[in-house]
Amino acid sequence: MKIRVVVVAWALGGIAAIAIGFFTAHWLTSRGPTSPPSTITLLPFSLPSSDDNTFSSEQLSGRVALINFWATWCFPCRTEIPLLMAAHTLHGPSLAVVGIAIDDPQAVRRFEDEVGLNYASLIAKTQGLSLMADYGNPGHLPFTLVFDRQGRLRYQKTGELTASDLDRWLTDLL
Repeated sequence: MKIRVVVVAWALGGIAAIAIGFFTAHWLTSRGPTSPPSTITLLPFSLPSSDDNTFSSEQLSGRVALINFWATWCFPCRTEIPLLMAAHTLHGPSLAVVGIAIDDPQAVRRFEDEVGLNYASLIAKTQGLSLMADYGNPGHLPFTLVFDRQGRLRYQKTGELTASDLDRWLTDLL
């Protein structure tokens, strides 16, 4: 009798843990895109690139800018990168795609070589987290911001981008 109570308690605890895990995963990855107030603007920043140069937000002036915070260990981040590469290839002159990795520089360089990353790649652990926090994100990845040509934040999304998100945003802004 005593063993049966213990087994039932463990089973119920396991079911509760699984339910909490699914709820948390759903909440972190399925938060839809939002249209923030147009009063939020691109904050000035200067960060190191993966090729040891410095990238400044001033380089985004006059262009639609998509800034994507990511990490090599983040599966949804890795999944959306081919979509960002395609957007960069298709809209290159009028769209600036910038990836900001919250990660180790060696891991980022290995991943870039693996996928043939074709857009600006910055590496910023602490500075990147601070920049994300300035836009209201406590550190959830991936996190994407899209600014219009005047530097106003027009779209943002926490979680993996979809092709329909990106198509809708870029159709509106380009």
